[in-house]
Amino acid sequence: MFVKAFRLRNLLYGLAAVGIAAAIVGNLAAMGVRALNRPEGAQMEPSAAETIEKKPEAGEKVVYLSFDDGPSAVTGEILDVLKEKEVPATFFVIGATTERGKALYQRIIDEGHALGIHSYSHRYGEIYESADAYLKDFERLSDHLEETVGVRPSICRFPGGSNNRHASKETLREIKKRLRKKGVVWFDWNAIAKDDRETPAPAEQMFETVVKTAGEKERILVLLHDDALRTTAAECVSMLIDHYRELGYRFEKLTSETDPICFG
Repeated sequence: MFVKAFRLRNLLYGLAAVGIAAAIVGNLAAMGVRALNRPEGAQMEPSAAETIEKKPEAGEKVVYLSFDDGPSAVTGEILDVLKEKEVPATFFVIGATTERGKALYQRIIDEGHALGIHSYSHRYGEIYESADAYLKDFERLSDHLEETVGVRPSICRFPGGSNNRHASKETLREIKKRLRKKGVVWFDWNAIAKDDRETPAPAEQMFETVVKTAGEKERILVLLHDDALRTTAAECVSMLIDHYRELGYRFEKLTSETDPICFG
């Protein structure tokens, strides 16, 4: 009887130890411990530093607002709207060397949004010349962000999308292979404002285009732009937030843990 009780006690202790270990591992993962090889003093990816994204349940509706080509004065206007409406978003940035641009990097982080890599130069002909050229530009922006705001993002968006025609299929395959080895996750989009023209589109037109291209999807990843020409972007963002909240969607930023939305 005593032996059985002793074995039962040991079994219970063992189960408790497993539970504690699992909890520790879970907590470490939640705190972004997989980034331990990051240089001392650098922050975790901002998307993980503030909150851990709740993965959508089946039937749950989520919108991810994302912006390419900033920062610019338009970025500040968009951040004002997001702050007022308490909505997180994702900014895939390019290389900014002015103090104003660097301050906007910092504001994106400070206000709880995700910072991602777009490209440093945004010169398609140069970055898509080869996988080496792309990764050189990628690392240049990564280094710049780390030096400027202490963040080295692990999410990115290809200029022109992950299946663009500016690079050969072989080059794109090699780039993706190398990004995977770095632990970098890339995102495309499944709703678009078609706002990347030489003149800014009316906010109402952009809004209608996003809603039309999004359809009735449960997970919507919206592509917008926040370069200096997109003077109507903030107004469109406000309209989109009101519209999708009324339809029961919640808003999230992208993280390296988000299930990617990518082109086939």
